Amino acid sequence: MAYSRFMINPRGLFLRHITAMVFAVILLSSAPGLDIAHGANLKEGDPAPPWPPMEDMSGVVRSLQDHLGKDIVLLDFWSIYCVSCVQEMPSLVDLYEKYKDKGFIVYGVDLDSFSPSRVKRFIDGLNFKIPYPVIIDRKRQIATTYRIGMLPTTIIIDKDGRVRMFHIGYKPGDEDEFDHLIKSLVN
Repeated sequence: MAYSRFMINPRGLFLRHITAMVFAVILLSSAPGLDIAHGANLKEGDPAPPWPPMEDMSGVVRSLQDHLGKDIVLLDFWSIYCVSCVQEMPSLVDLYEKYKDKGFIVYGVDLDSFSPSRVKRFIDGLNFKIPYPVIIDRKRQIATTYRIGMLPTTIIIDKDGRVRMFHIGYKPGDEDEFDHLIKSLVN
């Protein structure tokens, strides 16, 4: 049997692409009732559903209820295999640093099925530090609650617990839109 040069790749690029595609299919199939054409059934202005309390990578139990009435919450759904997710992260770090003392919190929600040690190694290998809490949502409890179907997905929730932004994808400049909204919410 003859193999094409795309099937045998010494750098493993083909396998990484296949792994990423399999991950995307699993993620999409794990969200019942998802309307991919419109992003999700959750819309701006809707009450943000509470997620089950979960430990972050530091062992602290986190939930949305901890922030209602006092903080603006940004949820960043991402994966190790999502290039645009990683490209977005430095801008989220900047936003966190800019507004953290004004009632603003960011949660990174990693949707990989890897062990926490593998996700930690990935985060430690980045050329920037993530100062905000990261939750590994291996069983997709938070992702299912928010009906996440594509990555990255960024959700901003106001102090009253309402979804103010449900943003799918990332391209440079999106952080300006996030900044504008966060600035209006903290003032």
